[in-house]
Amino acid sequence: MEGKNRPHPEKLGTEMVRPEVGVELGGKVRRLRMDLNAMCCFQEVTGKNLFDSEVASSISRGMTPADLRALLWACLVHEDKKLTIEQVGGWIGSDNMLEVAQGLSGAFANSMPPPEDTDPKG
Repeated sequence: MEGKNRPHPEKLGTEMVRPEVGVELGGKVRRLRMDLNAMCCFQEVTGKNLFDSEVASSISRGMTPADLRALLWACLVHEDKKLTIEQVGGWIGSDNMLEVAQGLSGAFANSMPPPEDTDPKG
């Protein structure tokens, strides 16, 4: 039964899937995924709720080293449930910290809903 408010099956394809961000860590390219599970993992470790606008704003302005490590781990654990925060932290150094932060920023941006079209011509 297909209602007027239900998306068409062809609209459920890859164009609706937010892309993951690839970053080289630990000798291989890993996929950062900022989904609800990652947000919950981050909150469980840090006590910080990414749905809180002040927390999200502070993350976009700059993270503490502990937050960077926790968020990176939370975005990677979907690939390997055995990853530890310490293991992931060992993959971050001064040589790749900027790339990691940019990857996390991209993953965070991908997790946000697209802006609404405010053009009246649509």
